Amino acid sequence: MIFSLLTESGDGTGGGTNTSTIVMYVLIGVIIVAFIAWMFFSGRKNKQRQQEYIEQLDAIRPGHKVKTAGGICGVVVEVCDDNTVIIETGSENSGKSFIKMDKELIAQTDAKGPTQIAREEAEAQRKAEKEAKEAEKRGEAHIETPESLEKPAGADPFEPASEQPEQAAPAEEEKSE
Repeated sequence: MIFSLLTESGDGTGGGTNTSTIVMYVLIGVIIVAFIAWMFFSGRKNKQRQQEYIEQLDAIRPGHKVKTAGGICGVVVEVCDDNTVIIETGSENSGKSFIKMDKELIAQTDAKGPTQIAREEAEAQRKAEKEAKEAEKRGEAHIETPESLEKPAGADPFEPASEQPEQAAPAEEEKSE
């Protein structure tokens, strides 16, 4: 419809067809560029997810709970050198069974890779900062952030005595007056 309106907008000498082809090429170019950008960002996100999944599989140790792609749930008993794990399923009452399988067959686990740990720490820090800003706006007392949770100097009893604050000195001055 747009192209037909553009072709009719000419002065009748056929000049409108030239502008309609230009508009059509520009529109096709914009669509192609948008598609390429979408593919690029989609590929990056998928690559990032794949890397996190690999890190998560590498972080699996005995004691982690896992669920396989086939739906088998269990606890990792042993991680073998040949990229396999031994999973314990069942219970004491129903009887335990052990399954040896490749790590790649694990779909879900409670193990966390370094990227996931860093992301969760950053998210917790952003949340603490946001709560502190909201409390500041409301005029409430200071909410402790991870930076303010560090021990003050002299709080550790194993620190040298020279670094601990002197509290007895002001009391002696009051007695002498």
